[in-house]
Amino acid sequence: MDTNKTPSEVNKDFLTNELGLIQHLNTTIFKKRDFFVLSPSVQNKSNVFDLREVSLNKYNRVAQNGYLLIRYKERFLIAKLANFRKKMMREELKVMNSAKTSHWKFIVKEEPTLHVVCQTNTEETFPLQEPSSNQLIKFFQ
Repeated sequence: MDTNKTPSEVNKDFLTNELGLIQHLNTTIFKKRDFFVLSPSVQNKSNVFDLREVSLNKYNRVAQNGYLLIRYKERFLIAKLANFRKKMMREELKVMNSAKTSHWKFIVKEEPTLHVVCQTNTEETFPLQEPSSNQLIKFFQ
């Protein structure tokens, strides 16, 4: 990992330069044609990340192909956003902070296989795929 970059900047250049995704303002939202990508960066020791409801609300399931593309250390982990949303981003799993912004908190786990665990209910898990950089480039062409 490039230690000169803030955690949210890690591999962002790959998303924009190699995949041709365009970042929406200063968020985890990236778009290209009919692709809608939520791409949180996970660079902490606890492997925690969150997804905000306001970001999810910008996803149009009918018009866009949605993906969760986690920038996990120097790796990329991916899941279809519609499936992830249905299982892991339910109303009862939300967290509210002092600023009253609704979001969901998750942890990336590697054992026994790559998956995400919901922090509010650790029984809720979701499998992830780990594509290579070349596979991602071909996919987002």
